[in-house]
Amino acid sequence: MGQTEHATVTRSVSHRVRQLLPAVIGLVLSLAALGVLRTELRTLSWHGLVADMLATPPWRLGLALLLTGLNYALLTGYDFLALASIGKRLPRSHVAVTSFLSYAIANNVGLAMLSGASVRYRFYTRWGVTAGELTRIVFSYSVTFWLGLLALGGVSLVVHPFPAGHGFPDPRVAALVGWLLMLVSAAYLVATMARRAPIHIRGLELSLPPPRLAAAQLVISTVEWAMAGAVMYVLLPPSQLSFLEFSSAFLAAILIGLASYIPGGVGVFEGMIVLLLKRYFASGELLRTLVLYRVVYYLLPLTIAMVVLAVDEARQRRGQIARLGVTFAPVGRLVEQLTPRALSILTFLGGVLLLVSGATPAAPGRLSALQGALPLAVIEISHFLGSIVGAALLVLSHGLKRRLDAAYFLAVTGVAIGIAVSLLKGADYEEATLLTLVLLLLWRARPAFDRRAAFFETRFSAAWIVAVVGAAGASVWLGMFAFRHVEYSRELWWQFELHAEASRFLRASVGVATGLLLFAMARLVGPAPHELVQPDSADLEAARAIIAAQGSTTANLVFLRDKAMLFDEDRTGFVMYGVQGRTWIALGDPVCPPDRVRGLIRRFLERCGDFGGVPVFYEVGTDYLHHYADFGLTLAKVGEEARVDLTAFTLHGARASKHRQLMRRLEKDGGAFRIIPPAQVPAVVDQLRAVSDDWLNEKAAAEKGFSLGFFDAEYLSRFPVAVVERGGRIEAFANIWLDENGASVSLDLMRYRRDAPRDVMEALFVHMMQWAKDHGYRWFALGMAPLSGFETSPVATLWSRLGTLLYRHGEAFYNFQGLRAYKEKFNPVWAPRYLAYPGGLTLPRILVDASALIAGGYRSLFKPALESRIRNLEFGMRARIPNS
Repeated sequence: MGQTEHATVTRSVSHRVRQLLPAVIGLVLSLAALGVLRTELRTLSWHGLVADMLATPPWRLGLALLLTGLNYALLTGYDFLALASIGKRLPRSHVAVTSFLSYAIANNVGLAMLSGASVRYRFYTRWGVTAGELTRIVFSYSVTFWLGLLALGGVSLVVHPFPAGHGFPDPRVAALVGWLLMLVSAAYLVATMARRAPIHIRGLELSLPPPRLAAAQLVISTVEWAMAGAVMYVLLPPSQLSFLEFSSAFLAAILIGLASYIPGGVGVFEGMIVLLLKRYFASGELLRTLVLYRVVYYLLPLTIAMVVLAVDEARQRRGQIARLGVTFAPVGRLVEQLTPRALSILTFLGGVLLLVSGATPAAPGRLSALQGALPLAVIEISHFLGSIVGAALLVLSHGLKRRLDAAYFLAVTGVAIGIAVSLLKGADYEEATLLTLVLLLLWRARPAFDRRAAFFETRFSAAWIVAVVGAAGASVWLGMFAFRHVEYSRELWWQFELHAEASRFLRASVGVATGLLLFAMARLVGPAPHELVQPDSADLEAARAIIAAQGSTTANLVFLRDKAMLFDEDRTGFVMYGVQGRTWIALGDPVCPPDRVRGLIRRFLERCGDFGGVPVFYEVGTDYLHHYADFGLTLAKVGEEARVDLTAFTLHGARASKHRQLMRRLEKDGGAFRIIPPAQVPAVVDQLRAVSDDWLNEKAAAEKGFSLGFFDAEYLSRFPVAVVERGGRIEAFANIWLDENGASVSLDLMRYRRDAPRDVMEALFVHMMQWAKDHGYRWFALGMAPLSGFETSPVATLWSRLGTLLYRHGEAFYNFQGLRAYKEKFNPVWAPRYLAYPGGLTLPRILVDASALIAGGYRSLFKPALESRIRNLEFGMRARIPNS
């Protein structure tokens, strides 16, 4: 393995480790929490737990429900403050419903900033909130979320630190942490009074609110967190525990749960509560309270939210039908993205429900009721099959997130089987009802699952793998807890009796573990990682027809065969792309009719996601920037493209005197311009190759690719070639891209001999412009001027400032200003070009990967000679003027 390949593998492994580490930490914390629970609950039985829950006073449940409602009402204040900070007013009912749905889902899913933003985008964009405003809303409510948590947690630790010993830190350390937490909240308030200029974070411009709003954020957040704790506090049995002391434990458990990366902090939160409050309560009392708290505060609002979302989606679809095919509004597009994610989570939870059901005893009396109606074999098989289906739903939920149609049909089948076996194995009608709700939601959302990619081709994320393993492990732990009163013996495995539920649990657990192990083995021996497949003749023929219909000239680079192609399902459009390391780079905008652009962008993003790639759209224009923004991509300007308006181009008048001089000088030196049609190019290809080789030798350069043409006889024979000849010998040439709709002309591969007439390429340009004007074309493309046209104001982004610095002072590395000045000779119109990428700190790596892809690899990119290194880098721009 060469150094380049070794470096690529090392980076890939490093990235996988970074991806896996948070998930592994979460799994370790979860297992540790389960260990704590197992130790602390060793005296508690399953039937005792159920009895304790049923014995909960109704008034406590009613008060917990009331406080939960008040808590979610307070959470709407986060959104009202966020809207006030951007000067936006929306109907209160709209804001309240949106806020409730967002937090009901975010509290259960985790990653509140992302999952909550998806729901808000779905609704707020209906009422005129732009993408930029939504970004500021997300920033505002995220700050509000942490303000109260830190402030109230700090006060609790200072007033009631954890007691010394029992594995807790010294009370003085806890108090110090409390003061630091409060200091963070106070620092934010001070910042709102002292700073008026916007804050720039990763290309985003965010403004701090006025002090009055900041104070309101702190008050509402503090009261809301206190209310959330109060929901659990009222469910606790009577004790001497004060609310403030309880808050210390509650908020500490919340913080550790948030740090665990586990949705809702499930398991970790419970383990911390049991550990921190065992001085006041028996473990059984705490577990009863925790289960009820999960149901009241988390699952009940989630159920209501999913029903509301399903109803809303049904209304949206009816509205679309009523509008007779009007294109999707922003909410419709968001539904396409939100529905698969939400249903994948519900399906995962359905799998967990089946696993938990298989690991716990049936409700008293129900097995006896089934005894007379069903043979024992049916009950045994249903129990075993229920757990297997539960494990399958955990795996299939990942395919639903990817919108795979095969995963959808298998999940629907699995949920239907789960409903049947729930009734057959123990008359679990509650479980069957919940699964029926999931099935109805899946059925209503059928159009959202339209991808036909192979299920085994997609890469499972580290977090999803850990979630599956964690859910299966938690169900086994629960079964061991529920049946620990049963003494283990070998005979248990072969005991088939109506009330031998421990035996059924053991067999089902082995079945689940075997199924997951077989799936893991199938993944290991499955298809290799994605490899680029060069387009075949049929692909190129389809591309030719698409390019001809759309009038794109840059898309002709697809005929170099050095890029893969991703077609839409109808093969009416495509994306051409290359892969360097983990970076998947699509060249230009999708080549397709305008109404297919969004679908192809989404298709490419999903393809990248299947294989863990970083998606990039390279050198895109301004027409479809809103589509990239809708998918959450960040835009970075990379330069400007020069285009000459041929309707204003002329060889007459004083302004064109230099052009006429070039043409006369060429004629005086014996040079003649002509255009060779494609059919005649093979006859002169050897002369063209000689010119190309001489140019490469003189420049001490190697061929590039991807966004730059390279010498290939088959490629050149597809296009007309403009040449300058002298004495029957070709001195310079350039292949021509013609827009078949008559709009534009562009030159690609341009080469000339070292002893060619002076300024031969500039003269060739002038001849080509006059020829294009004479033949009715509107535009003549001169290519990119890298890093030009950047914003220079004090509020410009860091990338813009860096680009401007390189443009002004980077002449030792590349002739940035000279190239733009050269193209200015032709009085062009400048059009900006952008890079669309996922954002964050990935831009430097993306630029290096793009440059390496163009140069032919990292080794070609970083050559010893500085001059070669500079020419190969080029920031990936199509600076197509060879003698510039």
